Amino acid sequence: MHARTRCTLLGAAAALAGASIGAALTWHDHGAANTRSGVAPAHSECSSYIDVGRSGWFVDQWGYDSLRIVPTSCGRQIGSDGTPYMFYEIVKNFGDPDRFGSAPSPRDHWKNARGMINQLTCHLRIARNKPEWNLEPYRPWVGDDATEDADCNPYEH
Repeated sequence: MHARTRCTLLGAAAALAGASIGAALTWHDHGAANTRSGVAPAHSECSSYIDVGRSGWFVDQWGYDSLRIVPTSCGRQIGSDGTPYMFYEIVKNFGDPDRFGSAPSPRDHWKNARGMINQLTCHLRIARNKPEWNLEPYRPWVGDDATEDADCNPYEH
C-alpha cells in the first residue's frame, strides 16, 4: 500500500473516530484525582499524546490481546478537541493500516474500534491519572455511559 493511501485511510479512520469521540467526551467531576486541572492544551500543543516506547500490545491474564497505553503528561490533559488526535496517534503506531476496510479476522486488533474508543474516552473522563490504560478489543461496545459505569472495562452480562 502506498504511503499516501495509508495516510488517507488513517486520516479517515481518525476523522470518523474523532466525530464520535468529540461528541461523546464530556467532563464529569469524579473527585480531584480524576479531573483535569487548568486549561486543556490544544491538539497542537502536544508533540506526542502517548509514550510509544512504554505502550504496546500484550496478552492479558485471560489470554486476550490488550493494548497498553501510557499517555504523555500532555496527553493526559487534553480535552475533547484533542481526543481524535490521540486516537489517531494510537492507530498510527499500533494499528495495521493495510487491514482497514477489510473483514476482521479473529486476531484483528481493531475489530471493535468503537469499543476501544469508548474505553479511551472513559479513561480520559474518569481515570486520566492512572499510570497506564488498557484498551481491549474483546470488550463489547456498550456506549459511553455503560463503559463508564463499568470503570472503563465493560463486559457482556
